[in-house]
Amino acid sequence: MKKVVIITNAPAPYRVAFFKYIQNKDSEYSFHVIYASENRQIGRQWDVPEEELGSHTFLECKVITIHRKYDDKRIVLSMGITKELELQKPDIVICMEYNATILQAVHWCRRKKVPFLSWSDGTANSEKAIGKLQRIFRKYVIHRAAGFISSSTATMKHQISFGAKPELCHKSLLTVDIDKYLMKKEENNQPGKTLLYVGSLIGRKGIDLLIPALAETDREIRLVIVGEGSEEQELRRQAEECKIADRVTWKGYLEGEALRQCYLESDVFILPTREDCYGLVILEAMCASLPVIASKYADGAFDLMEDGVQGRIVDPYNTAELAQAIDEIFADPGKLRRMQEASYIRAQQFAIPVVAEGFYEALDATDIPK
Repeated sequence: MKKVVIITNAPAPYRVAFFKYIQNKDSEYSFHVIYASENRQIGRQWDVPEEELGSHTFLECKVITIHRKYDDKRIVLSMGITKELELQKPDIVICMEYNATILQAVHWCRRKKVPFLSWSDGTANSEKAIGKLQRIFRKYVIHRAAGFISSSTATMKHQISFGAKPELCHKSLLTVDIDKYLMKKEENNQPGKTLLYVGSLIGRKGIDLLIPALAETDREIRLVIVGEGSEEQELRRQAEECKIADRVTWKGYLEGEALRQCYLESDVFILPTREDCYGLVILEAMCASLPVIASKYADGAFDLMEDGVQGRIVDPYNTAELAQAIDEIFADPGKLRRMQEASYIRAQQFAIPVVAEGFYEALDATDIPK
């Protein structure tokens, strides 16, 4: 059996679900996951039970936080990756993204003649502001990788722009454990006028772009906001100024059954983000039979949905366009019901066994030195 070590940042629930699947799947590979940090160390609220993590290691680390306008950046300086790789003795290493831990792993792979695959979520849009040194890191890793795993079509294009050979690129789309979210609307469901947002309340997510657009829509449309973050008070003030405070409900952070209930009670989902390398919350919403109004800067939207079928893909900076998309999706209850059905059907195409096919293709194409 071939030993595969995956090096990643922290245990996000959607990644953990994928790793659990591949660790339990009967195949010619065994997997061990090395996390550069724990969620609490980088300020994530995700709660992942230890028993869900499977075969794994947490590295010791220090975290540096850099405050930025739209979203704080956390630099993780982990220790012990070389020692852990020596202990695990992998046949293949999968390096996620391009941080300092990955650079050390790449050096180890080259010394030991162990092939590594470069796996990324990044896109040209999500990485438009990276510096010269970060670009050098990406080229360094990409030019030495045995192959590539891309989390979206936009990611694959981005990897190729840094020098990845197209024939070595394999797409394995980001996904969630869709069984946790699948909820079909009843056949006799009569759509209401509830618009739902789920996510952090930070500048990058674009809620401040949504609020003035909502003010231009039918006053019967209500917005439910699930999440918390540094911009909440400013967003509340903005809603007051736009005279729509009575149309917005603030739910705070929710997960589990409480979050599922919010999806169930809503009619349309919206993600007005300025920047998201994917936007997995779109898929969660589609699993719950919700059509989606997605920002064109959520790069995964173009893989997850078809504009006009499961919702709309729009420019959130264009207030009139965003308001029109909201009004139009609620205007025809029959069409809205068909979009809800289309979302539910489309979401089932992103089951973990389906998206994992590209992941295994990348492994199968990797030559292991004798």
